[in-house]
Amino acid sequence: MNEQKKPLSTDTVTLNKVTFSHQDIFNVGDHFYGQLMQQNSSSEVSISAHDKTEHVDRLTQFWWVRFGGKPYLFSDYNPVAKHFFAGFNQQVLTNWLEIFHHALKDYLTDSQAHVWSNIAIKMGQMLMAKNEFFRVTENEETGN
Repeated sequence: MNEQKKPLSTDTVTLNKVTFSHQDIFNVGDHFYGQLMQQNSSSEVSISAHDKTEHVDRLTQFWWVRFGGKPYLFSDYNPVAKHFFAGFNQQVLTNWLEIFHHALKDYLTDSQAHVWSNIAIKMGQMLMAKNEFFRVTENEETGN
């Protein structure tokens, strides 16, 4: 994939008749990831991305693209495996969604937060299902 020009902070995408600026998406991702990093010392999951700026940029692009924007960063990334090996589980998902929902409330309008929250919950459920499939496959391959 060729890298595209990064959207301006004022560039927008519209999803379910609700508009998000690139800055809105960045703010949520930055706050969310910052909170995860603060919890990391007592967390059951390893925050394996050492460069906060890079990871927030990835999060921002991830959501930007999910909401209909064009990719602008090269990203050859397997989030299921990455989260699985970091210790992702239902307890972690519950904690992450709580932090995420606080970020949504702090940085977005009610309509933006509602739309994004519903998507995040569904994506979390899908990640859990894929994580479980990955766990079973990994156990079969290793004989555990």
